[in-house]
Amino acid sequence: MPFFESLIAFSQWFSETYGLFGTFIISILESFIFPVPTAVIIAPVTAFGIDPLLITLAATSGSVLGALIGYGLGLRLGRPVAEKLFKKHIQRVERWFDRWGEWAVLIAAFSPIPFKVFTWTAGMFRLDIRKFLIASVIGRLAQFAIAAYTGAYLGPGVLAWMNGF
Repeated sequence: MPFFESLIAFSQWFSETYGLFGTFIISILESFIFPVPTAVIIAPVTAFGIDPLLITLAATSGSVLGALIGYGLGLRLGRPVAEKLFKKHIQRVERWFDRWGEWAVLIAAFSPIPFKVFTWTAGMFRLDIRKFLIASVIGRLAQFAIAAYTGAYLGPGVLAWMNGF
């Protein structure tokens, strides 16, 4: 179980060292460039006592701010830069936008799909900014709340079980 021990040690260190502010910063970065999903950090750190409501709000606000940055980068830098960064995803995301429009953003914001690709492409395709923001807030708030409350309620039991090994 070395992987889980490392994850637990990192989560405890992160929650004690950076807490809400660190989660806010990671959420910003994850929405336009950072490769690690915010929910992966949220669930474990709530097991160490960070309030699930506060971390949900910090992560959501950071993620939506980062989504606006991604939207702006997609708008300004366009397809050539996005293709260099997200080469294998752009064509598939374009089909999603053609089929579902702003609903594609909501799906990506809620799911483990790389949200950053959708923030950039929403800017490239000039998706209505209000619809983009609404979809981002709803999707991210739901995803982060589920992760935070799952970590808060199940995490202590998992930690106790892990300490038994």
